[in-house]
Amino acid sequence: MSPQPLPKKAYSQGFALAAVLWLLAGLSIVVAMIADVAQTSAERAALLRKRSEFIRSSMTTRAQAQYWLSTAQAGLAEFTDGNLSLQVDGTPYKADETSLVQFQDMGGLVNLASIDQPFLTRFLEDCGVSPDKTPYLIDALLDYVDADNLQRLHGAEQEAYASAGMPPPRNSPLLTVEEVWAVYGWGPYRQAFEDNGCIDDFTIHGETTMLGTSLNLATAPPRVLKAAGLGAEQIDDISRARGDPQHLAERTAQNNQLAGVNIGGWGALTGKHVQRSLRVTHLSTQGPWQLSYILQLDPMDKDRPWRTTQAEIKAMREPMAILQGLPWPPAVSVTTPNNAPTNSIF
Repeated sequence: MSPQPLPKKAYSQGFALAAVLWLLAGLSIVVAMIADVAQTSAERAALLRKRSEFIRSSMTTRAQAQYWLSTAQAGLAEFTDGNLSLQVDGTPYKADETSLVQFQDMGGLVNLASIDQPFLTRFLEDCGVSPDKTPYLIDALLDYVDADNLQRLHGAEQEAYASAGMPPPRNSPLLTVEEVWAVYGWGPYRQAFEDNGCIDDFTIHGETTMLGTSLNLATAPPRVLKAAGLGAEQIDDISRARGDPQHLAERTAQNNQLAGVNIGGWGALTGKHVQRSLRVTHLSTQGPWQLSYILQLDPMDKDRPWRTTQAEIKAMREPMAILQGLPWPPAVSVTTPNNAPTNSIF
């Protein structure tokens, strides 16, 4: 017996049901897309608010630091007003709930403005440059900053740059630390420096004398201390002494002698006080943002007691939110024209 055909009404109902289901499926997809876009927009707005809050916090902290540091006295590894002190060896401070701040004395870094070849050689090798390549990097750097076009034994002048398709050397001192990667032969090692944690150990702002550069062991990072000729025990000794000015002074004095033996005449010029050139780094605890700049203090200049240069905001290489940070120095009292006392969190 052949099957009976369905009535037309049943066909219509089945088609309507299928159409409704397809419509609901389409609406579900549209709703999901709208929800995804809304969520993405909300996340972006939240990140933008956090980034704006980080910038606001950094600018506030910078203003406080400029004022306080310009009136404080320089110590061995800190600035102090006789009561409060601020370490400038990269110690993190908790500015507020959104950011940390670090101050690094330029006297504790490798100074590319006054090159001590044995010291720089040890540093480069520890950062991933093979011993047979360090003479080429150092000579190329010296050729880049000197005023002539005479090429050193392992150096590079205009012909080498032209062959490599690079801009010619400026034959004058580096304008920024970043410019070192424009020196012939240095660029390929940039990633190695970042991977080995050496990228922030350079400066061009350290103080120099007619006898050369000076290094403050009390504020130098461990890798710089190693390049200065200190062993693991001495490095650990200085690191543990930081935060205790008297103990740190004793340990630094002893290790200065050791550095002097290993480095020669340069070692006798180790710094006794922090310099008034600092690298300041603000680190967000709510996002991958880092703001850094060079802060140079000149308290004797009544018009410009401080100035900032080379400001840069970029993504952090490592998350910093897990660091607790030392408490930001407490309030410093100031007096307004009406003699009403006000306070700052610095």
